[in-house]
Amino acid sequence: MDAARQDEIHYCAVHPERDTELRCNRCDRYMCVDCARRTSVGYTCRECVRGHENRFYQGTLLDYALVAAVSAVGGGLTVFLTALVGGFLILGFILAPAIGGTAAQVALQLTGRRRGRQSGYVSVGALLIGGLAAGYLLTGGIGLFTLLYLALACSAAFARFKMSI
Repeated sequence: MDAARQDEIHYCAVHPERDTELRCNRCDRYMCVDCARRTSVGYTCRECVRGHENRFYQGTLLDYALVAAVSAVGGGLTVFLTALVGGFLILGFILAPAIGGTAAQVALQLTGRRRGRQSGYVSVGALLIGGLAAGYLLTGGIGLFTLLYLALACSAAFARFKMSI
């Protein structure tokens, strides 16, 4: 390398006030340490990582609506079945995550396994809304254990949407 090339200062494409010599292994853009994302093949910029992820997130508005509908039914079912088991707390701890995970699996099957970036959040919100509505319709209120069971169902559903395709 010649001396003129060595003295040249490069700046991050996103943060122009930061000098750097780190380049994205996909687009060759300069990036600072905050912008770099470690991948299995080296450091990649946020934009390239996001572009790669977009191939996996193909959900449409109809898919979000299906996820919400199935999850709301799952939330209602969670409250209904855990209310049926009543004092058998251990059964509720088994049923609630199973129902949440099953609701997410059914939603994925109905959408042709398409999911959007927000599918997990839509599922959690709909599970809560469906569960709270069922709780108020069935018992006129929501108890602490009902909320706990809903939280377990929500975490199982959210995890199911975050699993690899």
